[in-house]
Amino acid sequence: MSFLASLINAGMKISGIKKKYSLPENEFVQEIKKMNQNRGFYLPNNKKAIYKEHMVKGNKCLIVQKKTGRAKRAILYFFGGGMLIGPDKGDIDVIVKLVNKTDCDVWFPMYPLCLEHSIVETYEMVYECYKQMIGLYGGGNVSTCGFSSGGALAIGIASYNNTKKEKLPMPRHIVAVSPGEVPWNDNERKAMKQHNKTDMMVDYAFMEKVDKFMRHGRKDVPDFMIYTSKGNLTGVDNIHFVYSKDEVLYGAKQNFIDACLKYNVKYTIRERPKMIHCYAMLPYFREAKEDFDEIAQILAV
Repeated sequence: MSFLASLINAGMKISGIKKKYSLPENEFVQEIKKMNQNRGFYLPNNKKAIYKEHMVKGNKCLIVQKKTGRAKRAILYFFGGGMLIGPDKGDIDVIVKLVNKTDCDVWFPMYPLCLEHSIVETYEMVYECYKQMIGLYGGGNVSTCGFSSGGALAIGIASYNNTKKEKLPMPRHIVAVSPGEVPWNDNERKAMKQHNKTDMMVDYAFMEKVDKFMRHGRKDVPDFMIYTSKGNLTGVDNIHFVYSKDEVLYGAKQNFIDACLKYNVKYTIRERPKMIHCYAMLPYFREAKEDFDEIAQILAV
């Protein structure tokens, strides 16, 4: 393990972020609200890329381009945060790197969070983004990519598409970094709990706690929006997974493998030991840089 990776791991342990996930619900919500005070939609004013604000179903979406004029292909990119925490400015830096390495435009939706909305509203918004992108870039020219809960959305777009009478073309590629999943069977629960001691960021308690938030009082939420691996992946060509072998969500890996086998989806899995949750989307130390570059190579083709 690189020195910087070790330093980041130590910092996560000291920060105490993991403890927040097991707080009583009221205290947990207050902590999330505090975090979100400094997060949300951000329109940069630097010259590293071309930035555009775009509205989708009443929500803001940032479009990032390498140069003036539409690229041939695009990436619909989703931030993580358990469907509760918004993006920060660091996400934009990663997106600019992705734009430069892939020559794709990147759409970055500020999707509705489940503190105030149900996951159904979240899916309606991001699917509309995808629909607009297909209209602009053409079928087969739009990929989805996301980390944590954003990884769930990157996969879930395909499942949601399969619920429609008039389906859109499936994503060119799907890249899911530590995709979110509420555990739905005993083997998955057991596997997640086994990794709880080694996960320095996320506590298993959150994986079951978030179910209530995502439903937001609705009783008509489709299973795949909560249990991502239950989705219908018919027609999906490929999914690329990235995991730390020591994170709670690594316990969901087998469910996703089973889903890919069930629907004849080609898949790859990049996994490393002793990494923090979603490490590959923090391309500032050796292991993360290597795997981020691999992600960019997938999306560039």
